[in-house]
Amino acid sequence: MTAALTCRKTHSLETGSVYAWETAEGATGNVLIDLAEAVARPCTPEGAVLGEMLLAKDVGNTENPDPDPEIRRAFLIAASVIFQEGERQGRLPDTIRRTYW
Repeated sequence: MTAALTCRKTHSLETGSVYAWETAEGATGNVLIDLAEAVARPCTPEGAVLGEMLLAKDVGNTENPDPDPEIRRAFLIAASVIFQEGERQGRLPDTIRRTYW
């Protein structure tokens, strides 16, 4: 089984960058990466933070995880991919596409 993820930067705000993500299976969401590129949080398409869940890049652990395992997993995958590409490229990219088996 193959899974695919696409992330695209949709906004640059005073609080950070908003990425919209979508899987090949149709799951969607948004992630706010703070200005320091150190913390990811689920957000609305406009960048308003949703809930208390966050991923701190330096810790690599989710704080205040959402009780829904599907939401938690999708957020972790999207945030991790964005952080990985930012480290690989030396800056947050505009678009990311990943395929997993």
